[in-house]
Amino acid sequence: MNAVRDLLDHVPRLEVSSVRHDRLLGSDQRIDGWIEFEHGDDTYTLIIEFKSNGAPRFVRSAVYQLKGYLAEARHSDHGDPPRRLIPMLVCPYLSPESRSICSDHDVAYLDLVGNAHFAFYNVYIDRTVAERPKSETRALRSIFTPKSAAILRVLLRDPNRAWRVSGLAESANASLGHVSNVRKALLEREWVEKRDNGIILIQPDVLLRTWREDYRQPAGQRISRYTLFNGDQLTKRLSGKLNAEPRHPRAVYSLNSAAQWFAPFARGGTHSFYADEPGTRMLEETLKLTHAAKGANVILCIPKDESLFEDAAQPALDIFCTSPIVTYLDLWNGNDRDREAADHMASKCFPWL
Repeated sequence: MNAVRDLLDHVPRLEVSSVRHDRLLGSDQRIDGWIEFEHGDDTYTLIIEFKSNGAPRFVRSAVYQLKGYLAEARHSDHGDPPRRLIPMLVCPYLSPESRSICSDHDVAYLDLVGNAHFAFYNVYIDRTVAERPKSETRALRSIFTPKSAAILRVLLRDPNRAWRVSGLAESANASLGHVSNVRKALLEREWVEKRDNGIILIQPDVLLRTWREDYRQPAGQRISRYTLFNGDQLTKRLSGKLNAEPRHPRAVYSLNSAAQWFAPFARGGTHSFYADEPGTRMLEETLKLTHAAKGANVILCIPKDESLFEDAAQPALDIFCTSPIVTYLDLWNGNDRDREAADHMASKCFPWL
């Protein structure tokens, strides 16, 4: 309640006349906070709901709860001078999506990070801060861990498909328990929706935009080498050699080398690959790679996350690349030129973005 009082103190000529906690409205509705104040010649009542979780799913429920409080308060005012009622939601943190839900329903909001929206008569307070609490950052990173990422890539591969937990677990090579945890987190953020035939991704654009901001390059060993081969000559030497199957040397194009097969943009002089150790040896032999202190034109990454091979794409015969999602995320988190390639790729591969 102190945070709400601090917000009200920023409004000139506003006088608080009454503050009540945990007020009973009607016979069975208990309101967390009730503040009456005067501004100009008018009297207002701020009806406040406090929630410990500001995820969109809980915020939407709180908004409907506040709407019910308003209806009950107006009903109980019969015979009395009408009050100007303002519903407000207060949470530890409200994401942009949660704040948008409040705005769409004309509900004032305030979080303890500093985001606020409060408007009435000629008063308008709208405050947005870029900071996210550490708890929210940890929650997002738990969604985007390598094990969770494999599940997200399956969902993004076909956003219009409905998935049951068992089918999603099989496709992502993940445990039922882990899929259930990811499903719960996605439902709370309203990125997926429950249907009769499973969950379906309803906000793939929000998911991918959030992911790219919290994306971390796959952990693993990175090796720089030099080859004399380039262009079509290099492609011919690799024909039939690239592979994403287990029990064989695994090597797939990545970054711009992969993007050229999905959405050609600007051919660069550097060739990038994800490979396991046998795949790395295959590339070294096939491309006759040599050490290069300077001028390296081949970048190899031996990732710890083997799921990057499991959902590799085959855009052409004998050509294997990181999936479009991984390719996009890797590029978007590169330099300015890489990000341009990522945007170009998104226009071709992800029209919903």
